[in-house]
Amino acid sequence: MNISEYIKDQLRHTGVNRYLKNLSWMFFARLATMVISFIAVAYIARNLGPSNYGELSYAVSYTSLFAFIASLGIEQVLYREILAHPEKRNALMSTALMLRMVAGGFAAFLGVSIALLISSPQLSILLIVILSTSFFFSTFQLLGQEFQADVRAKSPSLLAVVVTLILNILKIVVIAMDQGVLYLALVLALEPILYGIGYIWLRTKYYGRINLFVFDASLAKTILIDALPLTFVTAFSMIYARIDQVLINHMINTTSVGFYDVAVRLSEVWYFIPNIIVAGLFPALMNAKSDSITMFAKRTRMLIFAIASISVAIAIITTLTSNIIVGIVFGNDFFEASSVLKIYIWSNIGIGIHLVLHYVLIAEKMSKYIAFSAFLGMVVNILLNLMLIPTLGMHGAALASVIAYVIPLTALTFFKKPRALLSAILRG
Repeated sequence: MNISEYIKDQLRHTGVNRYLKNLSWMFFARLATMVISFIAVAYIARNLGPSNYGELSYAVSYTSLFAFIASLGIEQVLYREILAHPEKRNALMSTALMLRMVAGGFAAFLGVSIALLISSPQLSILLIVILSTSFFFSTFQLLGQEFQADVRAKSPSLLAVVVTLILNILKIVVIAMDQGVLYLALVLALEPILYGIGYIWLRTKYYGRINLFVFDASLAKTILIDALPLTFVTAFSMIYARIDQVLINHMINTTSVGFYDVAVRLSEVWYFIPNIIVAGLFPALMNAKSDSITMFAKRTRMLIFAIASISVAIAIITTLTSNIIVGIVFGNDFFEASSVLKIYIWSNIGIGIHLVLHYVLIAEKMSKYIAFSAFLGMVVNILLNLMLIPTLGMHGAALASVIAYVIPLTALTFFKKPRALLSAILRG
């Protein structure tokens, strides 16, 4: 047997080939949707200008602060339960969907109510009302967890590309017809509806029709109890990911939000790499954990090193070329965003490493430690924003984000169990 045949034989017997195919579909979908969305965002920003673009960015950031209520943090718990109890698939899915529907409706009501109380400009309130409707309809994207658990990413990946293409064509048409930010918000609100239709069709095709009115109270209790720490994690993470733009809007102006959002988006372009790699290889980590703790630690260590190396390389290249990148993509009107990008891009290192540890701690049922570290990161970010924005402006907010994304990593070493886990991973 030659080397090529040996490698193919090993791939067939270890199941690695299956994970690689799944990962390739996820990578394709993420890359395709990212490219399509990014082209549309650049076109939209160029035509709206920093001020109007900042108005829309503020509404999106404000609405995002309530997303944790709508999600309940149950995605990864549901994923784990489907892997562990495939015979309960239908009951798990229907129960989770009902929980998300109720939570989504409440999140929309709360977000709009607070927006009215703080007397935001009329345009901002209208944008927030429109965007808040997405909380309810995003419920059906939960169906994607079934496909992820079964390592069947092809169909959801193609769905993501189709929906992204439709939405961004609509966005470009809105701008080309000079219809403004309200119509753009309506297109954004359409996204979860299209995903919902697509996922319901896919779910019916591959797993059969789901009964939305089957509710298992015991399963709901299990999901909510296990997801509670993750709900707080989602809340804390969303707040310290978006609070900077909200504070910039209130402490500086909407135009500055537009500049800052451009820098954030150029940084987030690279988020797909760690997200795809970690999500795609998580089943492999789980299988390694059931077979050998040593193998689990080795794979986790290799994953952390790979994510960190990729993030550092991207940060260096982006820092050196930020002026060129901003000028080419968004135009000279957004040139001020380049200096913010040079700082903000370094937050990707902490984000990538934390993502790996997030999945590992979930696998080890240590969700409460993730919640604590995320809470600490949120508090640090808010305090640093309040201190640095008045003196350094947008650059202070970017620096606050870089520091705050490192805090959750160091905070894990404060506790015995995660410290022991991290030590085992690093020692190998």
